[in-house]
Amino acid sequence: MSFVPARDGRKNRSAATRAPAIPDRIEDLHGHSLGVLEVPHHMAPGHPSRRRYDLEDPAQLRHAYEQVLCEAAGAGEVEDLINPGTLRRVWRDLHLPSRVREAWETRHPGLRRTVNRTNPGSDDVITRARKGRPAGFARRGRTQIARAVA
Repeated sequence: MSFVPARDGRKNRSAATRAPAIPDRIEDLHGHSLGVLEVPHHMAPGHPSRRRYDLEDPAQLRHAYEQVLCEAAGAGEVEDLINPGTLRRVWRDLHLPSRVREAWETRHPGLRRTVNRTNPGSDDVITRARKGRPAGFARRGRTQIARAVA
């Protein structure tokens, strides 16, 4: 089977199997923290309005950062689109695939220790109940069902 490269230069277009693009240093990121962020076409195909995100709206900001972190073709794209302070601020709120989150936290261990700052009053500390389950989450007991023997 022959290999046909993607138009944007990526060998494997599938984000599910491609290694995430991670810059060497978070300080190298120089994206904007205010205004409108427009991601490249390969990150969000379709009408240009679907690629524009208002960074002042927390939901749009999170969605834009999730798109960039999961779909970027290279570290240069991430550096151009992501702001380091904003990334640290919203890191805990991002819904990322576990392989993407683990790769970023492995390369940049400081992200593991970030505190959720987009929801004032929320704590990063989770009180653990017995056997490592979060407090307030009890395991449902199993009830025995009596079977009638015919």
